[in-house]
Amino acid sequence: MAQHTLRSGCIAVAAACALATGALPLTTATASADSADETVIPAALLSNPPKDVVVFAGTGGFLHQSDNQTAFVWTKYAGGPDIPVPQVTTANPAPGYWGAGADVVATPSADGYQLHDMDSDTTTTIKPGAGQSYVGTFGSRLLTVTKATDGTVTGFHVLGVSDGQQTDTPVTGWPAGAALQAVVMAGDANSVVLRYTESSNATTENRLALVDLATGAVTPIMGPLVSGARAVLSSTYIAWYSSYGADGTTSGGQVHVVSRSAPGATENTIQVPPAPLGSTYDSTLYQVGIAGDSLLITYAASHTGPSSADDAIGYPLYTMPLSGSTALTPVLDHVITHSVRQEPDGAVVVGGSSVTDWAARRFTAGSAGTPTGTAVDSDPAMPAPIDGLTLGNGKLFTVRRTSAGGDLVYDRSVQPGSPPSYGTEQNFGSPFAPTHCDTTATCNAPIATGDGNISQLWPNANSQGDAVTVQSPDDSAVMVTPGATGGTLVDAEGPYVVYNGASTKKQYIGDANMGGASHVLFTRPVSAAALSGSTMWVPGPAAGTLTQIDLTTRRAVQTVATDAPCVPSELQTAAQHWVYWSCGPSGPAGLHDLATGKDIPVPAHPAQLGDGFVVEHDTAAGKLTLTDVHTDTATTTDLADLPAGPVTDDRRVTWAVDKYQSGIAYLDSGKNVHLVDPHIPASTPAPAAGTFIFPGQRLESGHSLSSSTMTLTMQTDGNLVARLNTGKGSGQVVWSTGTSGNSGAYAVTQTDGNLVVYTSTGGVGKGGALWSSHTYGQPGAYATVQDDGNIVVYGKASTYALWASGTYARSQTVYGGTTLKPGWWTQGTYTRLVMQTDGNLVMYRRRDGAAIWSSHTSGHPGAYAEMQTDGNLVIYKPTGGPGKGGALWATGTSGHSDAYAYMQNDGNLVVYKNTGGPGKGGALWATGTTTTAR
Repeated sequence: MAQHTLRSGCIAVAAACALATGALPLTTATASADSADETVIPAALLSNPPKDVVVFAGTGGFLHQSDNQTAFVWTKYAGGPDIPVPQVTTANPAPGYWGAGADVVATPSADGYQLHDMDSDTTTTIKPGAGQSYVGTFGSRLLTVTKATDGTVTGFHVLGVSDGQQTDTPVTGWPAGAALQAVVMAGDANSVVLRYTESSNATTENRLALVDLATGAVTPIMGPLVSGARAVLSSTYIAWYSSYGADGTTSGGQVHVVSRSAPGATENTIQVPPAPLGSTYDSTLYQVGIAGDSLLITYAASHTGPSSADDAIGYPLYTMPLSGSTALTPVLDHVITHSVRQEPDGAVVVGGSSVTDWAARRFTAGSAGTPTGTAVDSDPAMPAPIDGLTLGNGKLFTVRRTSAGGDLVYDRSVQPGSPPSYGTEQNFGSPFAPTHCDTTATCNAPIATGDGNISQLWPNANSQGDAVTVQSPDDSAVMVTPGATGGTLVDAEGPYVVYNGASTKKQYIGDANMGGASHVLFTRPVSAAALSGSTMWVPGPAAGTLTQIDLTTRRAVQTVATDAPCVPSELQTAAQHWVYWSCGPSGPAGLHDLATGKDIPVPAHPAQLGDGFVVEHDTAAGKLTLTDVHTDTATTTDLADLPAGPVTDDRRVTWAVDKYQSGIAYLDSGKNVHLVDPHIPASTPAPAAGTFIFPGQRLESGHSLSSSTMTLTMQTDGNLVARLNTGKGSGQVVWSTGTSGNSGAYAVTQTDGNLVVYTSTGGVGKGGALWSSHTYGQPGAYATVQDDGNIVVYGKASTYALWASGTYARSQTVYGGTTLKPGWWTQGTYTRLVMQTDGNLVMYRRRDGAAIWSSHTSGHPGAYAEMQTDGNLVIYKPTGGPGKGGALWATGTSGHSDAYAYMQNDGNLVVYKNTGGPGKGGALWATGTTTTAR
């Protein structure tokens, strides 16, 4: 596996509320539903050429199998359709095992060996005699061997058919004392070259013999053989060769040649020089073929320094004359080193000038004597296998198999349109976990997180068990390590992931941005789950209900009722408008529209949710279908032909949906990626609910959000107002935007992060802004009403505040020097003390909101209270203050330096000496509301 950098998450420091000026407009494209448009991204090609295994070459064709073919085939040199030979199961390297020297393929059968004549399309069966074992087929004859019980070779037989009768010709004429070996070095339709051992003068040498298949006669060949030597037989010559040069080193090699017509004559020894590849290369002779009076030579080579094209796809094929000239001439730029297969008039080799010019080529003697090659079967470049693809927010990620067998992730930008468009591909990096999407029933396909990253399950990543990676384009990743095994990655969005642990039966919610080693935010019982921004949808408390949970507070945002007759086993979300639920593979399944509350039934196939549509894979029909639901009515149409994929669940393996930008991608059989724009209009986010206004959501006129202490209301008069909650509903105003007088105004958290109040006819790109939080430039930010009463705009990562209303509950202890500004409040067990915006300091009973005490200073908007360092609690006019006058009310407790006020849990507000307190005495003043507080 490639090396990566694992990085840890960090704890963001809460920033002070940064206030900028102005609300930036954001335009949203709208469209009407129309027929889908499609663009095809051509398949990426493997950097290495396809393999083509040549078994043997005959006079009119050859037996082989390439990566583009599912079985071994016979291909004629003259062209025509390939002829499948399914009986051939392996590329046995022994000469003649499947045939040699003619257009006859031999295969074993129950009756012996069937010889298939590929020209006449006839079959002859030859059965070895008793005690005979098959060695090979040469032309239309079988060569068999007999052995003694100790394995010693005792003889050979040539079997054939004459006049319809099987013939058996023994091989005779071996030199005296020859020890036979069942080793065929080369052969064609007329002769075979066998190896035997000859002993003389206390030395034992391997030698060669030429056997005439018509007569069985043996003619010894000049020798001897060096260790590792191989032989080749052309219509004119017999040659044997090795990688050892004249100096006994593996530099270049030697070829020994005799005339076929005079095999016992003195051999001609040819010194083969190293390949002319450069000073950084070491090369040795690997294979030899003969075409006319020339050698065809391949080399095994290695070198130091950067890799070259030759290293990747093969070194050149060279030729040199049999006359012994040491001049090497390249005749093919790149060749598969071990692909040379001799035939009577030349040789078949596999190679080309590049991966797009790859073919099996037949080399024969040219008119000028130099061998020339003719392509006899092209091998088109192979598309790189795709082990996963995913779409997210305009990014297409593909996990692609390399020629070396590993995976790489590539990404490119994609854009909806007529037709869709795409950008240049970039190398994203190696995936941290293997996908296994081409080898197992299930796989670890990636999920695009919508922010330019991908997330992936890594089973048994380390000693802690499974991990979930959140990988960035810099080839680094955060590992969420739940400490469980056998689990599944349920969903991923932004920094958040959801993982179900099989070994622990817990659901883990991870946050890649948080500190700590595990990055686990919290756990909960295993269930269906779907992330939506910084929230998560899970099955609700009763069948047919769904609950939205805030990931920061872990508190329920809202619960909605659906038509689901079950506790859903799968959930998906899109555009903060749609929730997909499924009761399992047999259904039913449906979409819940969060804006209208309607449920729309959809087909119960493996599905991916988009904005206003669902794509399903009907594997039985081999169809990818599109169900348009943007009008709350389902319309299903065929999208593309797509057979069942290599894994049971092929979502994000052979097809994917962008739930952020509504794109669709799928693979065809040639690994081309089809991009589809379904032309379904983008949805507006559902109205704000619970305590959140998420990006794009609106708080409409007359609507409210409530936490346990505060209600934020978009009043019908246009004012956005925060009121403290009481036992009987909303109570005292502690903050507002001051935008009354604009009937029908609404609030929206823009996708740029700005919380804005607009006039009823205003909006993004239209003007009409009445107030804003000045938090633009923070895409993904959202607003929330917290339990402490504060209204806050948070950044996307939910770890820092961009703006806050400052309406949170203050300490019950008010020390000297503390200012109680308008909207300030605190509370005890039974009462709440509020410095109201009208200038009145009031104590309310929490259970019913009744006012039980006040300073009677209303009618002075902006007035404030000051717990002075002299011990006096004073309410001043907005322009007044210590040393300025303007006092409206006071406790009259001056002269007690560092005295403080305390809102007691019994309901009494008391000013104490600095050394006093509850149970200590020292009370200087009190509201006396203990008896009325309850």
